[in-house]
Amino acid sequence: MFRNFIIIIIFLLLTKTIHCQSLNIQIIDSLTAKPIPYTNIYFSNNNGLISDDNGEFELIKSQLSQNDSMYISSMGYNKRSFFINDFNDTIIRLIQTPIKLSDVFLTNKKLSSEEIISKVVENIDKNYEKEFSENKIYLSRKSNTSTERFIINKFKSTVPEINKSLIDSLLVNLGRENNSGLETLAYYYTSFDDEFKKKIKIIKSRETYNKEGEVLESINKKMEDAFKKELKPDSYYKIKSGIFGGDLEIDGLEEVDSTNVESLKKFEEKEIKEKDDFAQGQIWTINRIYNFLFFEKGTALDFILKPNKYNFSVPNFNLLGDDLVYQIEATPKGRSKYSATLYINPEDFAIVRIDFRNIKPVYKIKLLGVFVNIYMREGKMILSKFDNEKYGLSYAKINFGQRTGFDRPIKLIEKNKNVKGRRKQNEISFKMDLITDVKTVAELQVFDSKKITREIFEKVGNKNEVMPEYLDEFTTNFWEEF
Repeated sequence: MFRNFIIIIIFLLLTKTIHCQSLNIQIIDSLTAKPIPYTNIYFSNNNGLISDDNGEFELIKSQLSQNDSMYISSMGYNKRSFFINDFNDTIIRLIQTPIKLSDVFLTNKKLSSEEIISKVVENIDKNYEKEFSENKIYLSRKSNTSTERFIINKFKSTVPEINKSLIDSLLVNLGRENNSGLETLAYYYTSFDDEFKKKIKIIKSRETYNKEGEVLESINKKMEDAFKKELKPDSYYKIKSGIFGGDLEIDGLEEVDSTNVESLKKFEEKEIKEKDDFAQGQIWTINRIYNFLFFEKGTALDFILKPNKYNFSVPNFNLLGDDLVYQIEATPKGRSKYSATLYINPEDFAIVRIDFRNIKPVYKIKLLGVFVNIYMREGKMILSKFDNEKYGLSYAKINFGQRTGFDRPIKLIEKNKNVKGRRKQNEISFKMDLITDVKTVAELQVFDSKKITREIFEKVGNKNEVMPEYLDEFTTNFWEEF
């Protein structure tokens, strides 16, 4: 009897705990008390969800930190925010936002899409910052790589330790899927003048990626030891695949002698190059995003610069946050590969947001055992006014998708720089059949942007001292200290 009583008490306590951790919440109109369907709910940890058609959603507190905040927003209503620690309600009431129309909408003149696009073109130089600027940014790049096929056969090697059984063990233990993430806080210096290179001053950076199991690490260590044993410090590999070829310096073969000035200098130069390569890689990722700006020369989103290539829908009025905007759909007439939704400020005719997506493969080629299919480019770009009263990119998120295949013979021929005559030392040959699918999400947040002079731009140094710190996973908002 007593035992049953204890079980009931425990059951009630567990039920109460679960109830406290999970709340079923409904969002309603404060005046009509009617449900508000498909409301946006998002949290300070960057996660979010959407209410159902009855305005309901489930809040699971155990998945959030007590210090997190919850934000509720819906078109036509004032946004509300709550601290998770203090929130225990089951009803959230939103107050309607009165729509304030600018004088331009009180006239009898209704502009066509062609007229609106024409005014956007007329006001590009007036609306958008194209001079030198310093941008305080957060950059995120997250990738998922799936190996659909990886076969190695016809394997031959003159290095005894690197044999077919070792390669087979490597393939068996190789993960079929790999996730990685890289986040950076930096100052990015740019101008839209092609004469000047972009510059970056990295403040801090962090990365995460899948670390393989002990078996795979052991195999990698065996291969590394075999290379170090067989290859001399002044050796290099010549890679050949049919008529194609190139040189490859193998890292990790050099031994550092702390008493040898020349050896230390070589490794210092290598470290400097790694830091410089990392900075240049970050600039490349940022430029890749900026190149999608609709007014950039050669942009893929040339809806404004080449309007004759597109059909434009009849303009509609819509709310973007609390602002009224023209909303126009752009679809390609012929070979153009992108369609988009354009949001245009009716007061100054500035494009303040573009949502775009490719409707055809961006790039596709298959030749001599190699194929590349860039099948996805989609995202959104938001432009906002900063202190200089001109618009600049404030947020962008772009999804990239690419499948790649390689089915060719490969030879790795070791050659030595200091051997006279026949320089060939060792050779490893095999046929590789590889297909991968890489999906990447690049996200850029511009916290602040200010105009600078050419002199200030030229004084910004190119030396980078920051490399990313490895973490098992990202659990905090990286930019809080920025």
